[in-house]
Amino acid sequence: MNRSKKLRWRWWTAALTLAVMTLMLASCSKETTQPHIAEAKKQVALVLKTQHSDFWRTVRTGAEAAAKEFNVELIVEAPVQEEDVAGQVKYVEEAINFKRDALVLAANDGAALAEPVKRAAAQRMPVIAIDTEVETGKTEAFIGINHYEAGRKAGKKLAELLGGKGRVALVSYKPDARNAAERERGVLESLAQHPDIRIADKTYCYSDQRLCGEHARQLVQSAEPVDGIVALHAVSSIGVAEEIERLGLQGKVKVVTFDSTLEDIEYLQEGVIQATIIQNPFSMGYLGVKYAVDLLGGSKKVPARYDTGTTVIDQNNMFWSDNQKLLFPFVK
Repeated sequence: MNRSKKLRWRWWTAALTLAVMTLMLASCSKETTQPHIAEAKKQVALVLKTQHSDFWRTVRTGAEAAAKEFNVELIVEAPVQEEDVAGQVKYVEEAINFKRDALVLAANDGAALAEPVKRAAAQRMPVIAIDTEVETGKTEAFIGINHYEAGRKAGKKLAELLGGKGRVALVSYKPDARNAAERERGVLESLAQHPDIRIADKTYCYSDQRLCGEHARQLVQSAEPVDGIVALHAVSSIGVAEEIERLGLQGKVKVVTFDSTLEDIEYLQEGVIQATIIQNPFSMGYLGVKYAVDLLGGSKKVPARYDTGTTVIDQNNMFWSDNQKLLFPFVK
């Protein structure tokens, strides 16, 4: 090999060696200066009653806001139908099997979900119940309303609308649903204070809006038509109002409903519904996740019960600022 070739070879060898050493030093530098990888986010499972409901979509929005604020991962599950208790049991079991850090649960059936909740608690998974209490002592907190008091408000408002006299019917979810039963009890006890008000009927239409409408039609077209109706959940509220409007009986049959779907608000503005009892679903979702985060942090205690409250909304107060925030929780 001639001199020039030897020099070029030595130069390339030196350059290559220098490049390798530079890369090695850079790599070592990164290893020593790069911060530790951030710990994985805590995971909070949120199991709702159903996918298809303005109410539960608002609960989810509140939960998502809290998850973002407190930097946790939110895993949301919900059956299609509110009657699907087995579906909820499956989602709770999945939360246990995937070792989620906490569970926020809106049980479709407080008794049926008791055993899965016990298993979750046995795995040291904090469980927060929202909207419906679970019949076990293993939940850390309950966030929701006093359904009995909400029923009393509905009964009092209907009695006021009827001037303390008339025939009244209740259209509810199902006979064995705890929340609906408590609302029904509150309505009946409130109306019982008015001797000239008679309870004509109590009917149940589950989550079938069409069936709720059929019940309303039968109640107002019977030999002794009712003067007022209390619809005790969101589906019956829409079904009843829709039928009252279709029959041209708005204002003639007084209607008090529950919850604040967009349809409810529209029917209230048009006078088909005279009043609605609204909750604060955004707060339910937000506080459910917040309480879960507090418990996972280990440094904060959470209240065993938190009443998110109810408000009676009618045409006179629906445009008040505070009530607008409840009716439209997404508008800032």
